[in-house]
Amino acid sequence: MSETTESGDHNPEPTQLIQLLFVSTTVLQQALDLVNNVLTQDNQLTAQSKYLPGSTIGKHLRHARDHFILLLDCVTGAEPYVLSYDIRSRNTPMESNLFEARQALTNAISRLKEIEISPPTELDQTMTLNAVT
Repeated sequence: MSETTESGDHNPEPTQLIQLLFVSTTVLQQALDLVNNVLTQDNQLTAQSKYLPGSTIGKHLRHARDHFILLLDCVTGAEPYVLSYDIRSRNTPMESNLFEARQALTNAISRLKEIEISPPTELDQTMTLNAVT
């Protein structure tokens, strides 16, 4: 559901935003829990998957975090809103270092919580999405 303002604009209900932010922070919190409570050595982040060649836990955590950070950067930036998932950085410190992974995930969760406290003025804006990779 969305509200229609007098000007005819559609804005998501605050409840929807809260639900989306809850799910988003839960996903990132699961990653943070893995880093805090399961992984004990940096080399566990870089161990190659037996099932997905070239994949590692560190790359997966960075990939998931990137999607949230790029979206947050887009919606908190200036118009026109262009979200490009093709500009993600690879081989970042969080992919191979537990401390860096913990910091990066904690930062992403904090940024999502900031949106809940102080959402952008207009949540129903046109956005261009670029995603090839």
